[in-house]
Amino acid sequence: MKDILIEGHRILTTDDIADAVLAYARALLTRGETDIIEFPSFHEGVPTLCSLLIGCSAVMAVVDAPMALSAPVGGADLAYDEITRRTNALR
Repeated sequence: MKDILIEGHRILTTDDIADAVLAYARALLTRGETDIIEFPSFHEGVPTLCSLLIGCSAVMAVVDAPMALSAPVGGADLAYDEITRRTNALR
């Protein structure tokens, strides 16, 4: 698991999604574009869906989170595929 740190907030999600969000944010920033993405995350230990505006000038970091899950995160593969598809479309 990894935390996406943005604007003073922590968003806990899977490693793959966090890395894909960071890559997509970078691609959008270099083109001067923004987008809203949705992906599974955890808020206070409860699974939820995060909607995040990325590509603007907000500073973002991705860090390892001291947490592991014993089961897959529902919807994570679909969200990762969609974020990666959008990133590739900008190249």
